[in-house]
Amino acid sequence: MAKRILLVVLCLVAPALARAADVQLGTVTLKLDPPAGQCALDPAQSSDKRMIDFITTALANGGIDLLGINADCSELGDWRAGKQQLLKHFTQYQTGKAFRATDYSAADAAAACTQMRAQGAKLSTDAITSANDSIHKANKNIDVQGQTFLGVLADDPNGCFVGLFQKFKAETGAVVTQLNVFFMGTIKGRSVNFYVWGPMENDNSISGLLQFAQNQIAKVKAANGV
Repeated sequence: MAKRILLVVLCLVAPALARAADVQLGTVTLKLDPPAGQCALDPAQSSDKRMIDFITTALANGGIDLLGINADCSELGDWRAGKQQLLKHFTQYQTGKAFRATDYSAADAAAACTQMRAQGAKLSTDAITSANDSIHKANKNIDVQGQTFLGVLADDPNGCFVGLFQKFKAETGAVVTQLNVFFMGTIKGRSVNFYVWGPMENDNSISGLLQFAQNQIAKVKAANGV
């Protein structure tokens, strides 16, 4: 859990990275397309490449392989032109280096989700309401740097969806409150994590981000014949 949250913090420091495409994981080829409305970052762009190189190295040091990064298409142009300093809506695909060529079953994913769920055992059975309660509490208690684990928000036959609330001071000096919902599970017998970031705007933000993540994982499953 600590390693997973550390990776999220790294991504907040530099939220713009690599191009999503067909990815080879051992003998398995996965199609990991950008979500609707998002565009893959382009290593041919100098700004993108700097971020790609930085994050690839940072994640590799934590035993993680970056499989693809996308950002809201309408934000990406302004970010590249220097008109927007932070991307507000972006996504990532990742996998653990140790799992890249290793079979990872639905049972393996369920076990990992059980461990994750245990860390949020004090949350109510209404995951979204409980998550919003945790967000409001954290927003008051966290000064300018910190995050709160929101627990498992929803289950999936291939894994589960987990939430985090983050508050940090950007390089611009602005205090940013951001949500991260991520899928942890198996796609076509390989371990895949899919992360979605978005701003915390109101009590509908977490449910909207969860629905976005669920819709994309459903598309990824369909694209890969799952």
